[in-house]
Amino acid sequence: MAPRSLWTGAVSFGLVNVPVALRSATRDLAPHFNLVDEKTRTRIEIRRVCSKEDKPVDWDEVAHGHEVDGECVMVTDDELSALEPRRTRTIDIEAFVDVAEIDPALYDSTYFVVPVGGEGAARAYRLLAEVMDQAGEAALGRFVLRTREYLAAMRVRDGVITLSTLLFADELRPASALGDARPRRSRPAKKKIDQAVKLIEALGSDFDPTAYEDRHRKQVEQLVKAKRKGQEIETPDEPETPAVASDLMKALEESIAAVRG
Repeated sequence: MAPRSLWTGAVSFGLVNVPVALRSATRDLAPHFNLVDEKTRTRIEIRRVCSKEDKPVDWDEVAHGHEVDGECVMVTDDELSALEPRRTRTIDIEAFVDVAEIDPALYDSTYFVVPVGGEGAARAYRLLAEVMDQAGEAALGRFVLRTREYLAAMRVRDGVITLSTLLFADELRPASALGDARPRRSRPAKKKIDQAVKLIEALGSDFDPTAYEDRHRKQVEQLVKAKRKGQEIETPDEPETPAVASDLMKALEESIAAVRG
């Protein structure tokens, strides 16, 4: 079943507007569990309760409070609504950048961008996709989804334009935030670097995403099937963390030999 449209509008490229819709390009395949009572196997209800008065709170009594220096500052729905970004129906392309310049850590959610509105929109869409594909660059733009403005990068994948929302730069913690846990910067001996490079080259291959699968998801599915059949499950011991190699050069040489073998 095709994913439903989450947003409709237009991609604005100069004076060209391409009517499009956004559809989710990802899906959640992870097994999900309900919280249930162990005795009755019925679902547990989660209720809104005031922690001070220990009584249920109706929705019309729920308000927004933001804690600042131990003080709860109350904000109304109307005040928040007044700050919502201006709702638009366009994804305004502001710049084209080299995809390699975008830090992968900034990528968030991904959507398909599909044409809507007939053959005229389809022609404009195909032109935009072809131009972007030939340029080999990502189109950066902004758009409003629900009540939030997003920065987004659009690229062509398998002939279809995809849009990935991006985190803003200040949403990524800098490495300095690690404090004392940040590894010290010291250059290893050249011989060790050369051996490590050889190991990387020996393990080198073209990236094929279909070659990797979610092994944990399959294990959970097999566990549920086994439990349904009444099979007893043995819980394995907690694995030990491997120790650091006492002789790093020897470990590198043996690793290279094992890969090549």
